[in-house]
Amino acid sequence: MRARTPASSQAPEVESSLVREFATELARNQARAGGDVERERRSLYLVALERERLVDVHYSGAWLRARVARLSAPAAVRELIRHALGWASREEQMHAVFIRGVLLKQRRFRVALATLFRHFAGFVAGWSSAVLAHTTWRRAPLSTLVARLATRMGMLAGRVPRAARRSLARQTFRDFCRFQIEAEQTAEMAWGRLEALGGEHAGTFARIGAEEGRHRRAFAALAWAFLDDDSLQPGTALEALEAELGAIDPSFVLPGMRRSGNHVGRGGRVAVREQTGASADHRIRAVLLETGLLDEVLASLPRGGTVAIKTCFMMAYDRRDRSPVVAPELLDALARLLRERGAGDVVVLEAQNHYDAFFAGRSVAEVARYMGFDAASYRVADATADQVPLTVARGHGQKTIARAWCAADLRISFGKMRTHPSWLAHLTLANLESLGQRVDQMLFADRLLDLGTGLMMMLDQWPCHLALLDATAAVPDGLTGILGTRHALDPGRLYAARDPLALDLVAARHMGLAVFPRDVPIAVARDWFGDPSDHVTVDGPDTPIAGIRSPHRNDFTILLSALAYPVYAYGSGRGALWVPRMDPSVFPPVRRESPTRFVVRRLLRTVFGFGTPP
Repeated sequence: MRARTPASSQAPEVESSLVREFATELARNQARAGGDVERERRSLYLVALERERLVDVHYSGAWLRARVARLSAPAAVRELIRHALGWASREEQMHAVFIRGVLLKQRRFRVALATLFRHFAGFVAGWSSAVLAHTTWRRAPLSTLVARLATRMGMLAGRVPRAARRSLARQTFRDFCRFQIEAEQTAEMAWGRLEALGGEHAGTFARIGAEEGRHRRAFAALAWAFLDDDSLQPGTALEALEAELGAIDPSFVLPGMRRSGNHVGRGGRVAVREQTGASADHRIRAVLLETGLLDEVLASLPRGGTVAIKTCFMMAYDRRDRSPVVAPELLDALARLLRERGAGDVVVLEAQNHYDAFFAGRSVAEVARYMGFDAASYRVADATADQVPLTVARGHGQKTIARAWCAADLRISFGKMRTHPSWLAHLTLANLESLGQRVDQMLFADRLLDLGTGLMMMLDQWPCHLALLDATAAVPDGLTGILGTRHALDPGRLYAARDPLALDLVAARHMGLAVFPRDVPIAVARDWFGDPSDHVTVDGPDTPIAGIRSPHRNDFTILLSALAYPVYAYGSGRGALWVPRMDPSVFPPVRRESPTRFVVRRLLRTVFGFGTPP
């Protein structure tokens, strides 16, 4: 690649018609507010939401991916561009989720309606602009027709700036990048104005504005690297383009280019042991000692060092159904083995969830005692009870993390194999989701971040050193396995690996899963840390689990899976309808159940087969 130029390395601000038009609109918005800061801020929030949703959909969509795949460039260059655009899309998605949450937390009906409208409008605009910019009538006549109708309606409604209309036609890749330079500059201007208005989120707005500036510079680098016929500039080299993008933001380059001490995404060995009728001690020793995994992990553990084990038992509702929890005897066997090998304090971490809004007796200590997590080999602690600030370079919204997790010399994720309606599988990565703020703060429509983003932010700074997955007995499957089931499987398998992402990929494949929606932790982790699939070896059985029912086993369950999260986030009464039948002697309801809730809860349990003990 030729020497850097101002266009690529600095990407100076441009005085285009789009930028001038947006600056005028900002001034008008300020004048309309008449000094009312809240009114001006709310108007900017809505503009930002629609814009962020638009570019998120555009950057992550299949039309742009197909366009990149057709570029006249080496495969490695195309993969680098795909990753850079994918990361920009991840950040735009974070921005959209954050600003939507800020709006919905105002708890005003008119604001909520406007928020949902702008969110939908951004989706339509993003999809339409991607179709019109990156394909042709001959390739996709129906999509092109719908996109043209949608943009025409947007123009008539005054939703499409005049200066932006030139982007609503087939473009070269270089022209697409040039337009995005201007669009990202307008985003910087909007976030800059929000920062200037102050308030509790001003610091976040400053970070988001800086990210938009890096997106602008990345598009400048890509525009400079290509000619108008979608071919690379003569003499452009992969290494130079990587260096150019990496200098702007290391996240823009492929994860393999920015390795650190974090083991997530590196791959390696995944140990699998399948044993029937074996004791917990034998299972743990077989998967950790016979494979040498424990020796690898303990090599850096000081004598008497502390160990934090994040496990799962807070989805328990009745001790007769063991499917939502890790086997207590396995956890005890692990803790005793760690102490035998020189570990000091072993703390087992779990966190409260939304069940405590509906039922009493739901503290971590109370559920642990009820389910038998009371061995002398460890102590149990609530991960959310003692949090410390979390400061990371990537992501927004996850501000704290469990002190015990950060302070530990050795960190272990010990999850339970479960199916999940929208994530498809809940494994060792997802097991760590509750180390920061409460999970229910990241589930519903007014959240400031999603679970996947919050999880990766924590893993980025405080990764686990060892991952284990309990698939020995009482494994729940089907669409709602995470909520418990009367019809569980007994695969007899125990998984272990240094890399939780590698382990989850292997376990998911054994569950019949290979393709994951964009917001599933496995998919998010691939973007954050890299895809280790080509660097994974399986030590033990590498075969499907017989009889397991995937949430994607047929077209009908795929449809239900796609609807699961929107229905839960927007129509479940913040989870009130999707709860199991708790053991009433231990977890009594905190308030009397209404007749409507009584009927709906029981109907859902009957139809989907969850939350009723055997």
